[in-house]
Amino acid sequence: MPPLPLKYILTALLAFVVASAAPAVAQISISTTVNGKPITNYDIEQRARFLGYATNIEITDQNRTRIYEDALQLIIDDELRLEAARSLISDVEAGVLPQVRDYINQNFGTDTLSGNRALQQAGIDPMTVQLKYVADIAWSNFISTRFADKFSNIESRIDDELERISKNAAKPQLKLAEIVLSPSPVRTLEQTRDLADEMVAAIRKGASFTEIARQYSVSGSASRGGDVGWAMIEKLPKPFRDALSGLENGQVTEPLLLDGAVYILRRNGERKDGLVDGSASRVWLARAILPLAATASDADRLEAGAKVERDTEELQGCDALAALNSAYGSNAVAKLDDMLLADLAPQMQKLIASLEPGEPSAPLAFAEGVASMMVCRIEAPEIALPSREEIRQVLIDKTFGSLSERQLLRLRRTAIIERRDG
Repeated sequence: MPPLPLKYILTALLAFVVASAAPAVAQISISTTVNGKPITNYDIEQRARFLGYATNIEITDQNRTRIYEDALQLIIDDELRLEAARSLISDVEAGVLPQVRDYINQNFGTDTLSGNRALQQAGIDPMTVQLKYVADIAWSNFISTRFADKFSNIESRIDDELERISKNAAKPQLKLAEIVLSPSPVRTLEQTRDLADEMVAAIRKGASFTEIARQYSVSGSASRGGDVGWAMIEKLPKPFRDALSGLENGQVTEPLLLDGAVYILRRNGERKDGLVDGSASRVWLARAILPLAATASDADRLEAGAKVERDTEELQGCDALAALNSAYGSNAVAKLDDMLLADLAPQMQKLIASLEPGEPSAPLAFAEGVASMMVCRIEAPEIALPSREEIRQVLIDKTFGSLSERQLLRLRRTAIIERRDG
């Protein structure tokens, strides 16, 4: 018979210590077995406590049963994922343990306490948290190894994505984060919607969107707290567009049902011009000003406007407009070079947007007289394309999320799960 995993040795020792030192404490018993491996009521209690601690969702009399059912299902899924990972990578747990310890310290530690110590002070067994993240990382290694062919074309897909982003760079975008919930063996679609309602209410009261995504979301973005980056608004499903349209940055949508899953979206930012920041454009202008005295009458100004219109009617090019400025005897500088569009007055920005390069404007009234303006050159800013690594991560997340959900459903269907409650 192979040796028992460390988890069960520790659970047995803990049961002995608790039973010996504190008879009043409820006896530890096996609640469920997964392919013959035990899950105790202590495991479920600790996982439920960790869910409340990580997400800031308060455990109440109203939600206690559901949270404990969720905790049990998460432990079952962890056991199934670890079992699958061990079948492919025999020493997977030992390989990921250093990474898990670093993660716990970074996410739950403080300036004065390690992650484990902080968890203990919150009444949570650090082994519970360690096993959860061991399963997460081991499963990630399993999926990437088992389905290596599905990830083999990522580099070419990055090139395609960069080309697509470049073509659509000027289109409005939203920066989003997501929580994606799917029904489970212990939670119907209606109950999943109820859970999503509770999550939204908790988030709006200050609960952590990021940690709820990490604990509950079935999307590949869960490991990054639900962050999905920038998305073109026009490419989002209509229910998503409608739900996001009235939100400010940092706000979350109501739960959204799409294709059998429930989504909660958080708006993190907006680009009205996509990846192109039009205000960072640089512009070169020319002008010709026909001087007028400050005391000029309206009739004088109308006559000056008509003259400027005649003089520029067939005029071509900024050099010609600058020469006309000299002919008018204007002391104003004829060429205004290399100016940041954002620094110009809104009326001037609007005028520039209405002109084609080399096209004289209609006569314009200024304090100095009547003028015609011309755009000599305009340079749009470089497109701020995401890095290859950023795109790679998004594509990996999408592929991983799809493969992970399908594979876990297969494992659930073939698993032997026995409940021993009651």
